[in-house]
Parts: sequence; C-alpha cells; structure tokens
Amino acid sequence: MAFAAFLAGCLGADEEPRPATGAPKAIAEVVQRLERATADRDFAVVCRDLFTTAARQRAGGPDCERLTRSAAAAVERPSLDLVAIELDGASARVRVRTRATGQAARSDVLLLRRESGEWRVDALGG
Repeated sequence: MAFAAFLAGCLGADEEPRPATGAPKAIAEVVQRLERATADRDFAVVCRDLFTTAARQRAGGPDCERLTRSAAAAVERPSLDLVAIELDGASARVRVRTRATGQAARSDVLLLRRESGEWRVDALGG
C-alpha cells in the first residue's frame, strides 16, 4: 500500500486530469451520445445524427433505423467506455470498452470521421 502511494506521488497521479478540448472533446461527446442513444433505443438519433452518410447507407440507408433497432433487440443495458482516441486529420480511431447485460465486456474500435464539420461514427472495427 505504501508503495502504491509512493508511485502515485512520484508519477503525479494525485493531479487532476485536464479536461479535453477541441477534437478529443467533440469525439468524446459523440461516443457519449452514441451510448445514450443506444441505451435509450433511439436509433433515429444514431442513424440521423451520429452516423456518417456512408455508415448510414451500410446500415440500410432509408431502413437504417429499423434495421439497427432489430440488430440491437437482444442487447440489454449497453454501455460504452472511451479508452483512447487516436487522431489522424479528419479521422479518428476510438478504442472503447463495450458491455451489456449477459454479455462479456469487450474491446472495440470505432472509426470516426469529420463530415459537414462534425465528428460522426463511420464504422466499427479497424
């Protein structure tokens, strides 16, 4: 225990983390909105506001809302924890930890892209 306290003091663990700004903050907000919309089963928001045009097309285009709702029907109490963000210009790889009732937690990657001035989810994976 004393060793852990020593390391925390030496490594600055007692310092408050600085709040994110700029692109990392905007990306974190998209991940939070995705988590809320999925938990609330608001797939209209997911398709309309959070997916890129290409992601929406891959998810069924005009049927995106219905198909994503159907695909998530068995998922109970989903949650997303943001682990890391890797920025590369107008795209980002976002490592997340996903969980749902009755399912093991797993690591995933969300690919985000700037579209019309906003960060949007372009794909899962990568």
